[in-house]
Amino acid sequence: MYCASIYPVEYIDRSNLGGNGVDSSRRNAQTDALSTKISTLKPLSSDVRAQQIRDVVDGFRRLHSSVTRFVQMFAAARNPALATHGLSAASLRELLAMLASEAQAARFARLRELKIAIRQARLLERSRDAVFSESFSTDPAAMRETVTALERVDAILVGLCVEHVLERHKATPPRTVAVKRAPLPTHRRHPEPVH
Repeated sequence: MYCASIYPVEYIDRSNLGGNGVDSSRRNAQTDALSTKISTLKPLSSDVRAQQIRDVVDGFRRLHSSVTRFVQMFAAARNPALATHGLSAASLRELLAMLASEAQAARFARLRELKIAIRQARLLERSRDAVFSESFSTDPAAMRETVTALERVDAILVGLCVEHVLERHKATPPRTVAVKRAPLPTHRRHPEPVH
């Protein structure tokens, strides 16, 4: 009998070693110890709780995307080459700092409202890790409040961004092309034939 173990075949046959060279009683003890350390979270109703956690995570993802687009808009106006320079890898905190400085440099018209929204987003960003704590994630009211706050800040930022884009396009008159009108067809009356 061939065995790829460091133990001779006779020793394996006489001992409790399994095919992996590990004592089976020791392997069972390790498994038992591991299973006593793993415990499931008490479900709020696991589907509801999982959905609430998804909603919070999605809210943070949408907020991150909105801030990224807003920063890209300012960066593109200043320097088109900087518009896509690794912003998706930046943290929300970094993006919010970039947004504040870009908006100030661009003399953003509603800077006061933007700074308030940035401050609210920073507060929400600090609480992001709390989503995964047991006390927070089992509190449905806190989860709903967080989702609502994320949606509100995201909507404010998107609204400010859209308003800025519309104002910028309104300030520059659209290019018009002079189009010659084709002459309208004239309908001549033909005299009626005489019989």
